[in-house]
Amino acid sequence: MLIALVTGLFLAALSNPVFAYRAINRLQVVPAAAGQFEVIGRAGALKSDYWCAAGDYVRKSLGLPWQTKIYAVADIGAGTTTGARSAVRFTLDPAAAGVTPFVGSWTGNILTPGYALRTNSAFGKCEDWIFPFRSRD
Repeated sequence: MLIALVTGLFLAALSNPVFAYRAINRLQVVPAAAGQFEVIGRAGALKSDYWCAAGDYVRKSLGLPWQTKIYAVADIGAGTTTGARSAVRFTLDPAAAGVTPFVGSWTGNILTPGYALRTNSAFGKCEDWIFPFRSRD
């Protein structure tokens, strides 16, 4: 009984935004159902900002290798974990999330469900946060 109570409290804490991971670009990342995680947006966030937060979370919080593939599950929309108006769901296991990996050679929307980036490419979208004072000549 005590184990069930502790497990329930732990699972509740994971879905609580107070326990969210704060990425380098200040977006929050919250674990979601079925091996997914959700990046919570803010006003003015670009699609690349969501990838930045996803890459930062996978590398620093989960401690996975730079070559780990991250898949978009859903484009910007209502959040399922926090009720946020702008959130994007990602997964590391597209089959478990019911997403077909994107096989096209080009897309105009980098948050197309099934579109994937390796963690190093996703984290590369953070360069303005890593090097805020560099020159763009």
